[in-house]
Amino acid sequence: MKLFTRIMAVAAILAMPLAPVLAANITITVGDNYYRGPGNTTQNFDVRTINVGDVVTWNFVGNASHPTASDNGAWVTFTTNRSITFNTVGTFAYHCEAHGAPGAGQYGVLTVRAVTATTLDANAAGIALSVYPNPSHGQVTVKLDQKPGVDYKLRLSNIIGQEVRTIALKPELTAAGLPLDLSDLRAGLYMYSLLVDGKVVSTKRIVLQN
Repeated sequence: MKLFTRIMAVAAILAMPLAPVLAANITITVGDNYYRGPGNTTQNFDVRTINVGDVVTWNFVGNASHPTASDNGAWVTFTTNRSITFNTVGTFAYHCEAHGAPGAGQYGVLTVRAVTATTLDANAAGIALSVYPNPSHGQVTVKLDQKPGVDYKLRLSNIIGQEVRTIALKPELTAAGLPLDLSDLRAGLYMYSLLVDGKVVSTKRIVLQN
């Protein structure tokens, strides 16, 4: 009975629509006189571009007070952890009222862009990608029928859109099947996308089990 329940649960996950899981959740750490998001380890300010629908969470650490104000009144000033979903294209600048000013000191800028339709039809392009077995316990094989002179990559993301791994797919490695070890990742649902010259050609789901 347990096996049947697990099979049905996996089937339900694979049948879920793609759109809701593609939005990213970006965490910006609010520390002593700095804002720092992913990839920012040294600057006192944080400037980044996000997509419509992304969620930004400000996570306060340390003892100092950092009232975070919007430069244009997009939100009410907050002093504790706060999450905001950005559904409008535009530029959202902010600063710490105690340790910064617009564009100076402890500040940040979020540029929200529209999600463009860059996904192409893999079948029409004559590209066939398979990652198996699915579900998997972490050991999978990647097989791709490629065309010469094209840059192929496999991008793996978690369910909130955070990229966890990107693998270059070389023709000499994937023609017969490229073994890939994902056993270091937590069990759950992941999305894998095929990128052709930097553009997403297809996105599918894979379930990793313990």
